[in-house]
Amino acid sequence: MNQKTHENNFGIIASSVDIPDSGNSFSDFLRKIEELPVKEIEIEAAYIDQIKEFRSIHNQVVTAMINYPLGGYSVEYLLESIRWAAGNEIDIICTNLPLCFLRSNETGKLSSFIKEISRACENKKLRISIESGSLSRDEISTCCEMICNAGIFNLKSSSGFSGRTSSETIHFIKNNFPEILLTVDNRLSGNSIEIDDLFRLGVNYICVNEPWLYHF
Repeated sequence: MNQKTHENNFGIIASSVDIPDSGNSFSDFLRKIEELPVKEIEIEAAYIDQIKEFRSIHNQVVTAMINYPLGGYSVEYLLESIRWAAGNEIDIICTNLPLCFLRSNETGKLSSFIKEISRACENKKLRISIESGSLSRDEISTCCEMICNAGIFNLKSSSGFSGRTSSETIHFIKNNFPEILLTVDNRLSGNSIEIDDLFRLGVNYICVNEPWLYHF
């Protein structure tokens, strides 16, 4: 289910990742986006059960963001988390790559791992996330080549702790890998002028943390 598709592939992704984890914050998030024409909702795995009723009513595309633990990378932990998410009522699984393989020149391991992730997703679509701001052009190119070779054409450039995805990086990905559907997550709030600038650069999806402020 990781086939390339270019039908209606432009829009805002409303992300609940990093919203305050207190009280009714997630319910408030759903209420605020209820009438907005967002393309997709991105949630952390902890909210999968809470999204079910909203999804059944609004028929919304839902993505589960599966991160590896901050305390250390574990292949099996991530794969188990992905398998668990794949068994739930979501549409897309988004996960990071273990760049320790890339940095130690163990690209064979990274390539094998990408294929394992794809198998673990079963019938769900897969989006691969990288922190492009902390990677060289060669490293970005290697990651893009690997995911395309694995039949995955959905890439998310996440700002992480390294700053925003630059226009030069976007041009590099779009020019060299035009088959990739590119999502950019620069930790934007919905009223940011950068949203329009990113679409003009050819970004397919933009992940927005406060989409109810966006000028729909």
